[in-house]
Amino acid sequence: MSTADYVSTLTRIKPLGDGAFGEVHLFHDAVHGDVAGKSFFRAKFGSQHAWDTACANALKEAQSLKALEHDHVVKIYQAVRTTNDDEFLLVMEYCEAGSIRQLTETNAVCLPTAKRIIRDAAIGLNYIHSSKYLHRDIKPDNILLKADGRVKLGDFGFVTDELQFGFATPYGTAIYLAPEVLAEKACSELSDVYSLGVTFVNLLSGDLWFLREGNGALLQMGADGHPLLSTDVRLLPHVPAAWRNVAKTLCKPTVEGRSPSLGAAVNSIAKLPAVEPWKCVVEDDVIRWELVKGQRRVRVEWTGYLGQKGESWSAWTENLDGSSRRKLKSSEKGQKWKVIYSSLRAFFASRTI
Repeated sequence: MSTADYVSTLTRIKPLGDGAFGEVHLFHDAVHGDVAGKSFFRAKFGSQHAWDTACANALKEAQSLKALEHDHVVKIYQAVRTTNDDEFLLVMEYCEAGSIRQLTETNAVCLPTAKRIIRDAAIGLNYIHSSKYLHRDIKPDNILLKADGRVKLGDFGFVTDELQFGFATPYGTAIYLAPEVLAEKACSELSDVYSLGVTFVNLLSGDLWFLREGNGALLQMGADGHPLLSTDVRLLPHVPAAWRNVAKTLCKPTVEGRSPSLGAAVNSIAKLPAVEPWKCVVEDDVIRWELVKGQRRVRVEWTGYLGQKGESWSAWTENLDGSSRRKLKSSEKGQKWKVIYSSLRAFFASRTI
């Protein structure tokens, strides 16, 4: 199939996003139906040599990626360099529900959903590693969802560099990069494990809790000026101890203490104990939880959390219409934020399945 013939089968529908060198559009393809097309434009490159090099690398990458076939990896269909040489188009599977960044941005966290997403992403990443590739840019923006909720790893802009002695050149977003990548400028399978772990922490937290500053902040500034995950990871208090331990093991700052492989990571995530499906919404000055049990629900509110003025929490049950409210427990007046955080964590631990 020639380049011209293939391009002629694509109908551009609407834009989906853009980046430094190109754009992503929804297309309709006569063979595959709705597809995503990632376009790179000649005008964004400084010279013909830079453009030729980028196209050659992208074509090599696409040829490698087309061989990847997995339920949790975005399928690459075709790579096209247009005949007038002003655009290079990478045509791939369309994920209708977008990325999980759209979930973290809502700051609404449901633990069973988070477990399913990160488990399936880990399975897809394990397949990529077994195919002798690294991803190098695991983050919420690059974990995509189909309309039926299936999880797909996407954005393989730099996935296909061959491993050299177990390492490849670095690429990624600083917050999600392993410390050894920032220090040594080399990636490995274990640096992908770290990025997956930080993504799990982000998914369990929502963006507001994950990116917040002040008391109990999850991120700290490293000596080189890059943000890193804190060594004292304080997840939302409804996250059980077993879940906290798995998340922390995935993103240990040293490779020696980290999950030794993606296979081990998949196993540890799959074995996470069942939890109550608390609905949690994080706002600037209050966090609310709700758990429906038959005709009643449990509600928890933590106002002024982590040392803000008037910090306190309370829990109660009520009918679904808000009537017949009955107090369960609350913080004591004048307690410090660390004590309040610990007491709230103990409350949720006492209500596990």
